[in-house]
Amino acid sequence: MTTDAQRKAIRKLIQIHTRKMTRNKAIARRGLIREGIYNESGELTAEYGGDAKPGRKRKEA
Repeated sequence: MTTDAQRKAIRKLIQIHTRKMTRNKAIARRGLIREGIYNESGELTAEYGGDAKPGRKRKEA
């Protein structure tokens, strides 16, 4: 079970990480690529709604 002190420490770590990752556009982009949200081309990865095959356009629903 998570205590109030643990939750407070987790929130603080999240705040620190967010401040670091949003310092500027280049840092934010690198972080999103490292976390697997965007690929090197700047497109969303398949796990986050992008195409499974790079360079392929998504079909509109």
